[in-house]
Amino acid sequence: MRSICATGRRRTFLHVLCAACVVLATELTPAGQTQDGSIMGQVTDESGAVLPGVTVTASSPALQVRQVTSVTDGRGEYRLTPLPLGTYTVEYVLPGFQTLRREDLRLTAAFVARVDVSLTLGALTESVVVSGAAPVVDVTTTATRTQLTRETLEIIPTGRNSIVAVMAQAPGARPQLNVNALTGNPVFRVFGQNGGSWTMIEGVGTTSPKSGTQGGNHFDYASFEETTVQTVGNTAESPTRGIQINAIVKSGGNDFHGGAYWGQTNDRLQSSNIDDALRARRVSVGNPIDLRRDVSADLGGRIVRDKLWFYYAARRRDENERVLGAFKPDASQAIDIQRQIFSTTKVSYQIGPSHKLIGFYQWDQQGGITGTTQFVPWESRQKSFTAINTSKLEWQWVRGNTFLSVQQGAWIWNVPRDCYSDQPATFDQLTNAVSGCNTNFGINSFEDRFHTKASLTWYKSDLLAGNHDFKVGFESNRGHGDRRISDRGEVGNYRLIFRNGVPFQMDAWNNCFAADVKVFDEGRRTLIEKTGSSDCEPLTLYRNYGAYVQDSWTIARRLTLNLGVRYDRNIGSIPEQCRSASAAPLEITYPAECFGRVEFRTWNPVTPRLHAAYDVTGDGMTVIKGGWGRFAQLRYVDQLTPANENVHLRTTYLWRDLNGNKLFNPGEINFDRNGPDFVSTSLFIAGEEALAGAVPNPNEKQPMDDELSISIERQLMTDFAVRATGIYSRTINAQRVQNNLRPFEAYTIPVTNLDPGPDGRPGTADDPGTSVTYWEYPASLAGRTFQQPMLVSDSRADQTYKSFEVAASKRLSNRWQMMASYSATKLDIPITQNTQGCCDFQNPGISLFLSTRDPQRGNQHGRQQLGVAGQGHWGLYLSGRRAGVGKLRAPQRHAVCANSVVPGRPDDSGPATASGAHRHPSAAEHQPAALPGGEGVSADIGPAGVVAPERVQPDEHQHCHEFTLESVAENPWKRWT
Repeated sequence: MRSICATGRRRTFLHVLCAACVVLATELTPAGQTQDGSIMGQVTDESGAVLPGVTVTASSPALQVRQVTSVTDGRGEYRLTPLPLGTYTVEYVLPGFQTLRREDLRLTAAFVARVDVSLTLGALTESVVVSGAAPVVDVTTTATRTQLTRETLEIIPTGRNSIVAVMAQAPGARPQLNVNALTGNPVFRVFGQNGGSWTMIEGVGTTSPKSGTQGGNHFDYASFEETTVQTVGNTAESPTRGIQINAIVKSGGNDFHGGAYWGQTNDRLQSSNIDDALRARRVSVGNPIDLRRDVSADLGGRIVRDKLWFYYAARRRDENERVLGAFKPDASQAIDIQRQIFSTTKVSYQIGPSHKLIGFYQWDQQGGITGTTQFVPWESRQKSFTAINTSKLEWQWVRGNTFLSVQQGAWIWNVPRDCYSDQPATFDQLTNAVSGCNTNFGINSFEDRFHTKASLTWYKSDLLAGNHDFKVGFESNRGHGDRRISDRGEVGNYRLIFRNGVPFQMDAWNNCFAADVKVFDEGRRTLIEKTGSSDCEPLTLYRNYGAYVQDSWTIARRLTLNLGVRYDRNIGSIPEQCRSASAAPLEITYPAECFGRVEFRTWNPVTPRLHAAYDVTGDGMTVIKGGWGRFAQLRYVDQLTPANENVHLRTTYLWRDLNGNKLFNPGEINFDRNGPDFVSTSLFIAGEEALAGAVPNPNEKQPMDDELSISIERQLMTDFAVRATGIYSRTINAQRVQNNLRPFEAYTIPVTNLDPGPDGRPGTADDPGTSVTYWEYPASLAGRTFQQPMLVSDSRADQTYKSFEVAASKRLSNRWQMMASYSATKLDIPITQNTQGCCDFQNPGISLFLSTRDPQRGNQHGRQQLGVAGQGHWGLYLSGRRAGVGKLRAPQRHAVCANSVVPGRPDDSGPATASGAHRHPSAAEHQPAALPGGEGVSADIGPAGVVAPERVQPDEHQHCHEFTLESVAENPWKRWT
């Protein structure tokens, strides 16, 4: 067999790969989940004595080589790895014994199937064929994962919809309940904890560098061979604690296989709740579906038998839905138009017995014309189509018990936006009415992740009292996540804000990149950006390098220790960059300037992962597994962008409409950022908000997660297993935002307003007679000069999560399969982070609440947030003999949640959560309660006066029970709240 750097026709190619391996060995990090499976076991005779020298041969249509062969060692043990996903026949041959053939062994991703056999004395010509399902309990793997095979993905009715439908099948994972939206961003939540997810397709990381926006995780699910959802016990390969998802695309074969699918519906199959009472109020139509269509086709096969295989899939999904209460200028009902288009290609090339190349590329375009509501007119709709490109090139080398994989992958995400109006954008804080060109026009979002990784696996038997499966890996994740901000032309780089029709404020944006506006016949305005210039093009870089080493050490064939440790180097930086002045009148707010390089503290965590699995009965039917692991939270772009002055900024000013025309005219605003009209400067990220002007914390601590778990798994019958798991996890070094130049003690001016009651109007019968008090800071601390946010850690904010789950699964056999689970979590969050909003890097996302942290407020009165969340799902699926696949029941979820807010107590810990409008009102896009004198208190944190009523944080209690059973019992964990 030739070496990795063999001579011959492939000399040049292999030398390049050898050089790449040397480079990769110096700067890479963990890969995530293994995509191949393994078959291992022991061969004995009828008396139980071990048989060395048995030739074990595996064959399968999934193999591009004819077969894979191994020989049992001195203890009668063998191991076949790596093996592609598929169904295998394994043959055991030893002179003097009957040949044994084991058929129908199904391997799933990263599954180690233990197959022990006994040979009978007899002639070589005699053979015994055993047909039986593969084991369903993995006695060596300590992670808790859900395998969704091709059959499962095809049979489950929701399996074609989104990654949300995939997570819905995994115990402990709790995404959003709605899986119907074509382009809705998925939510990754597991056992009560948000964030920390790691999503891959074909081993390529597609997790957005912005933790809160996972819009890039939209794949063609019809092209999947298998999907793995891992929730607990992540090994040193996994870079994060949260949900680990790896989708593996189908491959070609020596035989040609393909298929097609078409599904379509409209409002004829949709019910309506329009009754006579609504018709009397002139409501004649709701929001019917005009079109919902899904069309796909795929084909796989060979180009050269046993050498070169291909697979291609195409898919298109459309949804046109009418919008309730929204109309076009011709009085017809407005329509939201969405679509997805996928193109997937995969090529596998078996260069020789030891070398293999795999190429993969998936292109996705999704989006549409949306945004019209009863508050947003047809002219303010938005056209945006996201383009997603995911690709990889992987080289694999196998020699004996050594396996090497080197892979280069890329994920590139981009979305421009258009508008249909030639008028400035407006927004009314009290009525929520919107007009003019949508606020996203001029924004071109772009994110990428260049994912390079390598791993080397070496299996060594009979070493140090057991067998060892060593693995070392390296990985590099590099990229950025930013928004190019082009000048909007005549519609203006600002938005006018009203309060019940009264001019109030202006949001001024720093759009400045030179672009030409092209107007189409239908009124659509698009930007043609000029090339060759990086002016006003922000750049915020993240780099994660790391390495890991782990050993799966099996002792006496019953105890397996999975021991690993990983090292990461997390780097965040903002390169030097420049911008030109914004168009008048905003050249005062955003003058031409350059910004120096900003370096954040580099994190170098070393995180051990120690887990074990014990085969209780010794027959591979019952296993107890568990252990402890520490996980370092990776740095996201969200943590860096507040310090980048070249990103999309929004500066809010007070506006006096001097001539009463409800349009901005010169002289109506003082644009001095330290003048009397200045309110705040914040990041403008799709309606989310974070204070700008941040500085790095030289003593910044890296948030960490500890996870302790234990589970028992038992195979009850062929293809059927049950599992029970308990998990305890803890988060330390939780981050909060501190304004260095406007400390908590500066809020000394009390402002009190009466509670107007449910009707929102003071002086009416429902007024409860209570008041809301908040504090303002003096005018001497106003202006941009006193705005300098910084991330800090609070050791008193450690969070704990206690969870358990029970799950049962039946693989597809005899034309039926089943999955069922229930999980519940008790969480304790002593101090709610003021970085936690709709989408921050903990919740996750960018919304850094604009409050001031009180460093003296501790946890003196017990928990501030205590909740219990439970969930469950079940499904039974039958396959028909002739009619294909019949669906008895889809796994549906329901949730019952109750939230309560207990008035806070003085000195309770926690951030401020209410904003005042005493002097610098909030610019948040939410309707504040009406208060005397026209003042308002918003549920969001405003940019200035931001302290909670009576300087306390309320205690939040959340009790959720998510279920699917048709009859609902009281949550048995209710007493925990």
